[in-house]
Amino acid sequence: MPNLAEDFRHVMVVNPVQKKLFPTYASAWRNMHRFLEDNPDLPPLNCMSDFLDIHGMRFKQWMKKNELGVDLYKRVKWILEKHFQEFHGSRSPFPARDATKEPDPVEPDFVGLQRLGLALRNHARSIKAMWRDGARLAANGRDPRKAVEAWDRPENHVKLVYLLTNDHLPTREQLSRSNAKGLNDPNIAFPSYCPPGANLAENLAYGVKLRWRFPSMADLAVFLWMFLIMTGFNLAAALDIDVTKDDTWFLKALQDEDHVLIFSRKEKVGKRVYSPSKVKAEFHAFSSIKLLIEVTRPLRATATRQLSELEKQNRSAYSHERQQEIVRLRHVVKSPWLFVRANDPCKVYCIQGAEVPRLNNFIRLVAEEAGLLEEHEYLATLTTSQARDSMINFAYRHSKRLSIAKLASGHSDFRSLRYYLAKKKMKRGNFRTVNNVLTHTFAAIRADTVFDETQIKISLTNGEITPEQKERLLDYRQRTRLGMGCLDPKNPPRAIAPNHRENQVCRIQRCTGCVHGRVFPESVQPLAATLADLYHLRRKVPLASWQGSSFEEEADSIALTLQLFDPAIVAKHFRARQAELQAGAEVFDVYPHY
Repeated sequence: MPNLAEDFRHVMVVNPVQKKLFPTYASAWRNMHRFLEDNPDLPPLNCMSDFLDIHGMRFKQWMKKNELGVDLYKRVKWILEKHFQEFHGSRSPFPARDATKEPDPVEPDFVGLQRLGLALRNHARSIKAMWRDGARLAANGRDPRKAVEAWDRPENHVKLVYLLTNDHLPTREQLSRSNAKGLNDPNIAFPSYCPPGANLAENLAYGVKLRWRFPSMADLAVFLWMFLIMTGFNLAAALDIDVTKDDTWFLKALQDEDHVLIFSRKEKVGKRVYSPSKVKAEFHAFSSIKLLIEVTRPLRATATRQLSELEKQNRSAYSHERQQEIVRLRHVVKSPWLFVRANDPCKVYCIQGAEVPRLNNFIRLVAEEAGLLEEHEYLATLTTSQARDSMINFAYRHSKRLSIAKLASGHSDFRSLRYYLAKKKMKRGNFRTVNNVLTHTFAAIRADTVFDETQIKISLTNGEITPEQKERLLDYRQRTRLGMGCLDPKNPPRAIAPNHRENQVCRIQRCTGCVHGRVFPESVQPLAATLADLYHLRRKVPLASWQGSSFEEEADSIALTLQLFDPAIVAKHFRARQAELQAGAEVFDVYPHY
């Protein structure tokens, strides 16, 4: 079918796609050729213009039978749409693709993830203790090659490991010439810590002893999983962090020295993703990356030197195999996730996306070893992508705002959140909220024959509203200096009135920032007047005295509360009070308590 192939070539030339996406379109069109070969009873085709709707319907059936993804149909239809639009000025006869099934992400177990994080921290402590022990043994040891009996001491084995890897990993030739065969003794100086799923093979003694100084794949998996859970990065973004320089992977916070913003480039969409991290916290993302950079410094130096040599060789005599290794090493020198393999101790590796099955299996072994699977079944099927899902769900549950969830996901629109937010629990929570509102509403109507929104809100918050609270809401004498109601005027929160005397009415009465305060329609005038007083006061005191005081906090709180009212009414009362102050009226006589 050369004409179909030529039409495909023409479409791709006229409508070029990104270079990295072209193979997916070529693969989709090859599948179209396979479909036509498998269905010879369809009307014959000479070119793309001969396609009919029957071809589209049968193609859908063929895809379903062969369990091919919906993206295949989307790409084939795109190719046909471009062809028919150019040559016929119409849409292709292929029917629209079937609606995708609404995704239903797995419900995260936040308690289980928290306990899993603690288990990972225990493993991280063991790994760091192993590296400290290695440094201590090396400091107390001596080169065993200078005396035969020195090979019996474990600290001497570790000392030789440090000597051989001081600046970089030795090659096999350098290792064979170094007279270090004694390191192959599996009975001396084996690291005591063994991560879940790791196999410390005795026949690979030298490679295993490198763990006194450098991480293995399993050691590194501990820190990578902690990073994924803490940041919400997907695996691809975490592996693409570039630690060549400080400014290529984190930004310092402008106002807080103990915070940084870690970032990575998300190649799929060509944008950066960010995650905040504390600097001093031992197991936060920033500290973990900094530790790995320092520990793997000789490994990075080895990869950098090998890369330079291969590039020089390739310039003089090009080799595809050498170029492939150059591409790998370019990624290695940038990655923080470097490790050595016991069966190949002269080569530097970094974690790649293909390691997903091993990473998933590793975290399940950690959960099983910690005894978490019986109580938290969610961890038995945990994958690297679910670490990101849980962060997005956590952000939404605690903020109740999709904008915060979008920020946590690093996406530019809200539509993609449907692939991350677990809806079943959200729907249960929404139903419970609506049910509670209706229950309290009809109970209030039956009891009082009046719908009082404030009473309903109090009932929902506290579970009930007492007769005393009802009377206080209706009693104007109980209104505070801000014209608001108070649920408990004799017991203000300590944060509002730290010097409050027992069984006396609150004297501070900063009601907009108090959990007991309730706003009424008639509260607008005293609230607007008080805000005018505060702004008038702000112009009369030094800025340093105003900033951080309770006056500043109350002004911000009142301004937010006044957003509940008609702006025109607020402005009228505000200007009226300003006029009184300009005429010589005194500002209210309440003093700040901080």
